[in-house]
Amino acid sequence: MTDRGHLFVVQADLTRLSADAFIIPCDSQVNVGGTWRAFVEPGFTPQPAWMWFKPEGVQLSDHMAILPDCSPATTNLDDAIGVRVLLDTVGAESSVAKLVERLLRAVETAAAHAPEPHAGRELPLIALPLIGVGQGSFQGRRAVVVRALVAALNDFVSGHRVDVALTFTRRADFAAAQWQRHLVQQDGGTLWPNLDEQQRRMADELGSKAARQQLSVFIGAGVSKPLGFPDWKGLLCELARAAGKDFDVDRTGDYPGFGSELAAHFQAQRNHDPDAQSLNQRIAERFQTHQHALGHALLADLGTQATVTTNYDCCFENAAALTHRDPRLEVLVRELASGRRPWLLKLHGDVEHPKTIVLSKEQYHTLNHELNAIRGVVQSLMLTGHLLFVGFGFADSDFLEMAKAVQRVRELAKDSDPADFDAKVGTALSLSPSSAQPYPLRYLSMKRDGESTAAAARRLEIFLDRLAWTCTVTGDGRAAYLLNPAYVVGSSDDDQAVRKALLNLEQVVHQHPDSAGASLVRELLRELGHPGS
Repeated sequence: MTDRGHLFVVQADLTRLSADAFIIPCDSQVNVGGTWRAFVEPGFTPQPAWMWFKPEGVQLSDHMAILPDCSPATTNLDDAIGVRVLLDTVGAESSVAKLVERLLRAVETAAAHAPEPHAGRELPLIALPLIGVGQGSFQGRRAVVVRALVAALNDFVSGHRVDVALTFTRRADFAAAQWQRHLVQQDGGTLWPNLDEQQRRMADELGSKAARQQLSVFIGAGVSKPLGFPDWKGLLCELARAAGKDFDVDRTGDYPGFGSELAAHFQAQRNHDPDAQSLNQRIAERFQTHQHALGHALLADLGTQATVTTNYDCCFENAAALTHRDPRLEVLVRELASGRRPWLLKLHGDVEHPKTIVLSKEQYHTLNHELNAIRGVVQSLMLTGHLLFVGFGFADSDFLEMAKAVQRVRELAKDSDPADFDAKVGTALSLSPSSAQPYPLRYLSMKRDGESTAAAARRLEIFLDRLAWTCTVTGDGRAAYLLNPAYVVGSSDDDQAVRKALLNLEQVVHQHPDSAGASLVRELLRELGHPGS
């Protein structure tokens, strides 16, 4: 049994993240920023941040107020709201230490009032934003607050059986928190005790590849399970129950064949009643969501240019709406990829376009033959880079056949070394070890002897957290906070020295705008958070 929690650092919109409880900032009079309106009072629409509102009938006690979980009685986790704790972050005087002390009490309170973890998660997940620096008392002191929060929350989870997701909407804040974790790690701090040495090493190898844009990601149904969505087998079972049919999942293993049976059943219903739903419409309705799981956000934080999924849902798009705003994520084949924009290929269809959903044998035939170019994209990713499979069960053997074909091509390379990391076409992260591990892929299991599946799923999230951290601190975005004016106060001596030199360089470029290097320098300054570049 897990005896401690974990601190996740993630760039994400807290209002779309599936969690068990949330910390929401307010002032001493229970006024809340307008962007939280729909989250605090379901049914309202979000407002601009400066349009404060006061929830009716809510009063603070010990600087906080608990809004109970008002989720409707439904099995659809997309309707889950979770416990929300309003915390006075404005009236914390001028002490960051007092602010952090209040926050830790609020996290402990949220954990005590949280319901059973969603979708069988091993430990409850408490999500909170960067507090006190927006309209709070510590504007302009982001470096101090980020440093204090990372240290305090990491200490907190080491002694409590609760996970905490510290979320950021700004790239600069996310980079600053990840760099702070780098400094803690450098000083011998313990951040990922739940991972063994092999898992930490592989997370770092994959994270470094992501930082160099040499990694692509293949997302399977397992990543969406925290939202209550089924995998391929589970979906067929649900549809079979709805159709009143018996489905023995181990009968033949012919999932597409049974999908054809279901498609025929629902079509017969439509022939009798034109208003009845088709199979594809029913599937699209089942996978509708405005949320995403923690895993989707951690994968979106990698910033990979190419992502592939067999999932019908929009969970990754929901997570990428924040992290891929400029440039925006393009969804294939709903859109066409253009230039260097990041893209997501939805191999088996999209709930936004039910006609594209693939489940039956006939639909798979169309995908394999008439739309073979789509499958070629996956093989290209394996041939030219490294493909990371997450939450994918390989029930569809076609992907292994594609991997084997690519592996045969890669082995023709003169410098190919079977023992080398790059010798494999990809890496598959699985929950449980399997005796059937086909050779083209490198496998890493998260489950330890005697552990539950929930424990292995949580370890996978922690692995992705380490991977995203490595990607950030070894990549170009690790210092996105450096020239942000809000990070001047409390910054380290090293950061101050480099900041001063870069600002001097900015003046030189301003004086010599026609230099061949001027635009490149301005781009560098922009990457480092300079507001005027």
